[in-house]
Amino acid sequence: MKEPTQCVLWTKPKLVGRPTEERFELVETFVDESHWWRRLLKCRECGRFYFFEFYEIIDWEHGEDPQYSTYIPVETEAEVETLKKTSPFELQQFSPRLKRDFPKGAKTPTVYWVT
Repeated sequence: MKEPTQCVLWTKPKLVGRPTEERFELVETFVDESHWWRRLLKCRECGRFYFFEFYEIIDWEHGEDPQYSTYIPVETEAEVETLKKTSPFELQQFSPRLKRDFPKGAKTPTVYWVT
């Protein structure tokens, strides 16, 4: 995967905050479950495509569900197909990827690039 240096998110990653619809156009949905989404998004500003995953771990006891979002810049259908076949854990092997982590007990999410 190539670094999306032309995308505003490269230098201002915190812009991925909600609502997602303001920053991205939904191109395709691969998974749409209540606690797990996978989508192909297109940056409204630069046109860059991102494979997006939202994953929430249910906290049945206290209700503070940790939430994790991953944005992986993609250029080809082959890259998208490869990512679609991976588990949420396996996505962590790809870089660069933009992460938005909101773990249990956090007051605000942490947003960062993994390169």
